[in-house]
Amino acid sequence: MPDQIEPVTGHQIRSILELAFGDGAAVESILPLEGGSINRTFEAALRDRPAVILRVAPSDAGAAAGPSWLTPWGLRREQAVIALATPALGDLLPVTIASDFDRAVIDRDWVVQERMPGVQLSTVDADLSLEERTALWIEFGQLTRRLHDTPGEWFGPPAAGPRFDRLSDLLRHDADGLRDDAGRFDLPELPFRRLRDRIVALAAILDDNPGPRLVHSDLAPTHVFVARDGDGKWRVSGVIDLEFGRFCDPRFEGLISEPEREGASSAARDPFLSGYGRRFDTPEDRSLLHVSEALGHGWSATLLAFQGRREHVPGVIARMENALAGGAHSTWTMN
Repeated sequence: MPDQIEPVTGHQIRSILELAFGDGAAVESILPLEGGSINRTFEAALRDRPAVILRVAPSDAGAAAGPSWLTPWGLRREQAVIALATPALGDLLPVTIASDFDRAVIDRDWVVQERMPGVQLSTVDADLSLEERTALWIEFGQLTRRLHDTPGEWFGPPAAGPRFDRLSDLLRHDADGLRDDAGRFDLPELPFRRLRDRIVALAAILDDNPGPRLVHSDLAPTHVFVARDGDGKWRVSGVIDLEFGRFCDPRFEGLISEPEREGASSAARDPFLSGYGRRFDTPEDRSLLHVSEALGHGWSATLLAFQGRREHVPGVIARMENALAGGAHSTWTMN
């Protein structure tokens, strides 16, 4: 967790939990959870009830100091995404116990959610047998397809964000923000200008789509939980961190356009795409997947610069340039 995202004090956490559970809430322990890069996340143990997860968003000022895509309203958006995705994913989604977007006790949005059952797929995937991995990733592909089949009325976030009539307009908005970020964070601007130019050039292909579809935007094995069922078989048990979910195009789901960056193994490729039911292998698909990959690297580069981890930026920029050049990359859908 970068220091640029403001800390949350123990007093603030206890005040939040008292608002959520009442003045008599007996907090026995508070454990910071690592691994996130946007929100501050904690596991809180309370007497006489299961442990809960507290997630606190950046403040308005904290988000404004970061890249253009960093928002203080991500947790509000997530609640809208959960409502929209419920018909597709049902009890795989986080259960929110309490939330406060009026900022009664702290100048930041927060949610308290039930702990997701199971463990992160990323922690067990390497140890699965071939049969277990195949079955699990087929299921993962199926649920991803159900999510992506959820239609919307506009392109962009379902709440607390800009709306666009065309996919190309949404992506041009993304690219404009990243180009500005490059100037703010002293990154090479040429790749970001090329990204915008590519989006403009491909506008007709981008806008030849079946309409807005709900995507997670950060779907990865770290954000998918799995657990053994009553027969001892691994099953998907949850999907978390939906604050960047939006109406877009499935080809702009990071897991599809850049699985290696999202932490997915090559062995998962065929089972996932089999479950998903589409291979994204037309020339048009390939053109857009390159743009999707470049956009993802742009987001990564600006986040790394914001975090002060500049030693990693040149490699990310090189991969971004390679994607824009149409070079070989990690996309599962390309042989």
